Amino acid sequence: MNKKEIKIGFIGAGSIGSLFGGYLANIESAIYLPKVIFFCRKKQAEAINKKGLIIKKGQIITKIKQIKAYDNLKTYEKEGFKVQDRLFDFIFISTKTYDIESTITEYKSVIDRTKLLVILQNGIGNEEIISKYISKEKIIRIVTSNGALLEKPGFVVHTGIGLTKIGFAFKDNVELKTGELKTEQEDFGVLFELLNLIGLEPIKSEDIVKDCWEKIFVNVGINAIGALTRLKNGQLMQNEQLKNFMGEAVKEAVEVAKTKKIDLSEEDFVALTYDVATKTSENKNSMLQDVLKQKKTEIDFINGRILKYAEEIGINVPINATLTYLIKGLEQSFK
Repeated sequence: MNKKEIKIGFIGAGSIGSLFGGYLANIESAIYLPKVIFFCRKKQAEAINKKGLIIKKGQIITKIKQIKAYDNLKTYEKEGFKVQDRLFDFIFISTKTYDIESTITEYKSVIDRTKLLVILQNGIGNEEIISKYISKEKIIRIVTSNGALLEKPGFVVHTGIGLTKIGFAFKDNVELKTGELKTEQEDFGVLFELLNLIGLEPIKSEDIVKDCWEKIFVNVGINAIGALTRLKNGQLMQNEQLKNFMGEAVKEAVEVAKTKKIDLSEEDFVALTYDVATKTSENKNSMLQDVLKQKKTEIDFINGRILKYAEEIGINVPINATLTYLIKGLEQSFK
């Protein structure tokens, strides 16, 4: 029995992209033969092409040599892979959120011929930007609490195991046709099966946008405040004033979500934020890590997105506004 070749691309294969891509490339299946291609930074591409990708999970180290990596689309084409001849089954977008539009523009020739586009990023509203360039029916989102750290080029650490949810970003656009599954749904089934094969135990989400909102509430409460104070998550919880400030930021975000008719669960998101901060007490959140490296942050897709939506629907979010403006000012000081 011939295996079915599945071509999978990762654009922006940093920490989380490398984790997912590495596991997918390493699948051993009697049915599927994954062919994984990374588009990533030059040093990352060189390391992977020379020595393979190394994934460390606890004390287990896995070396994966099946991945081909390129630092841009032109390099990929120079090796004889004409874009029009290289249809991908799935392309994952795992860049920083602020690079979404430039990424879609740069890789549009290959994305247009991809069966499904998978957003593997933090933030809310990402799918709205991408839908300006490609069909809504093709857009998938993944929300994961698995953690990854790219220690050095070609070496990624699986830092934490968590839930992974997957679903169509625009569920109303994906419907049954005369009792038969649309092609997009069949392809979704293959992707879901592949994620199962790598041990992520994915959950099919009927409302992935809601899941993105519920995950972002924690980031709204922790990230910017941690970045501004340079405090680890647990240290934030030890300061009663900062803890209350975190809670108020989350409450504002929840109010925006409810006003936008996001069908939230009954979860107490302030309590959830405190719980996550406590359980990850030694963590320097991703925004704090960016600030310490004097790199641009993802503020526009976290507190800044809450501010944007609040302005559109006419409600005030003074704490999220303040956090957004302060982080943007801090970024300006890096120049």
